[in-house]
Amino acid sequence: MEPHKTGLKPTCREVHRLVSEGMDRDLSFIERTRMRLHLMVCDACTRFNGQMSLLRTAMRRFPFDAPDAGPAPLDDDHERRRP
Repeated sequence: MEPHKTGLKPTCREVHRLVSEGMDRDLSFIERTRMRLHLMVCDACTRFNGQMSLLRTAMRRFPFDAPDAGPAPLDDDHERRRP
């Protein structure tokens, strides 16, 4: 990101991009600083940052190596109600 083009405070669109990119790579000191300045004054981007953090935490806890069990088996009661 080129700070001289966009000024010190990035737009919401830039912050969304930085939040997303920050999940895949380490942001530079300037990128982190600009993002934090924006988050201090923008509630919407602060919420977006929190939502992305929540999704990241949930995905880390998701058991990717669990075998796919398929659909849950039907109980006997369901079989009796079939036409």
